[in-house]
Amino acid sequence: MSQYHRFTPEDAAIFANDHSELFGVHSKLTSVSFGENHMNQVFRVKNQFGTSLVVKQALPVARGLSEQWPLSLDRLRIEAEALIQLGKAAPAHVVEVLHYDTSQAAMLLEDLAEYELLSKTLASGRQFQQLGEQLATLLAHNSFSSSDFASNIAGKTAARHKFSNPEAQQIIEDLLLSDPYINHERNQHQPHLQQMARQLWQDEQLHTQVASLRAAYRSSPQALQHGDLGCSSIFVCGDELKVIDAEFACYGPVGFDLGILFGSLMLQYCAAPGVIEDVGRARDQQNYLHNQIKNCWSHFSKIFITLCQQHCRDPLWGNSAYQQQFVLQVLRYSVGFAGAELIRRVIGAFPAAEFKQIANATARQQAQQQAITLGCRLIMHHTEVSSISQLLSPLQDLQTQ
Repeated sequence: MSQYHRFTPEDAAIFANDHSELFGVHSKLTSVSFGENHMNQVFRVKNQFGTSLVVKQALPVARGLSEQWPLSLDRLRIEAEALIQLGKAAPAHVVEVLHYDTSQAAMLLEDLAEYELLSKTLASGRQFQQLGEQLATLLAHNSFSSSDFASNIAGKTAARHKFSNPEAQQIIEDLLLSDPYINHERNQHQPHLQQMARQLWQDEQLHTQVASLRAAYRSSPQALQHGDLGCSSIFVCGDELKVIDAEFACYGPVGFDLGILFGSLMLQYCAAPGVIEDVGRARDQQNYLHNQIKNCWSHFSKIFITLCQQHCRDPLWGNSAYQQQFVLQVLRYSVGFAGAELIRRVIGAFPAAEFKQIANATARQQAQQQAITLGCRLIMHHTEVSSISQLLSPLQDLQTQ
């Protein structure tokens, strides 16, 4: 199978068997397609004893998107290597890549069948208490190890080249930092949001701040970023989480992944009163989400600074005042990108599933409007932020409305 072809379930089973010793010679394999999306197809391959693996293959044509964004099959190689790199930073919190094949744009992954998407867990009102701390550990170690604090020029240049991902970056720029602020055909907002959308399209001051975020995303390759670290890229089970889907990985500003994560959790915050019927449980879920964002930032900043103090390669960057200044910029980026994530998941393409689950139309509209208002506030003031409380205070304001 040297020349690329789209896998059938049978091909996926052969691929899994050829590149893993997990099944054994007496295994009878079954292969079922699941989790297919616009850009990939995914199979679960299992033997009669219940042992299973996952095969993921990139598609050469993204259904409904290829005319707008041509895609390279090399994105599967980038995703596999990004997951491996992230796994080195925090092995317990990233799905394990067992094998990848560039000719077939396919990889073999551990099966997370016992895990559940974080987005579904949170929408049901359940709570994963180690969320913020575990994600902070992953992001801090990965950001430090791939940054200038830990790398020399040659190593950083080689890493940036390995993770050059312009097609994916163009999608992120368009969806996150362009489309929602113009009257673009890809936007999918509902009619009742048209007035707020028009205000976004006409707000020159907001556009100025979004332009600065877009410039940072494009021109600040500070460290390797997962690229799409929302609640739908995280699986949870018991007390553990695993990050998946790094096909948008590239070098970018430290704070981008944190911002997408914070924005995704804030979407859950806005949606909670609509998807959780009991008022007390909904309020408790909002408090939980507030605290997880706070915990995530607290642990991230502490771990990152500690790593800088202990392992920084450059004596000048070992200066503690500079390290604090750097971390403050990370916080500001995270606030700005969180705001952009909130807006694009309401106004832009691929609206947040959290709001679709709100049965009451009035409650759904209120949650969407809150997300837009919150997003604008974060973007407009992200350069002034000096503490995590300035990110979190708008959430508390929502509870008083």
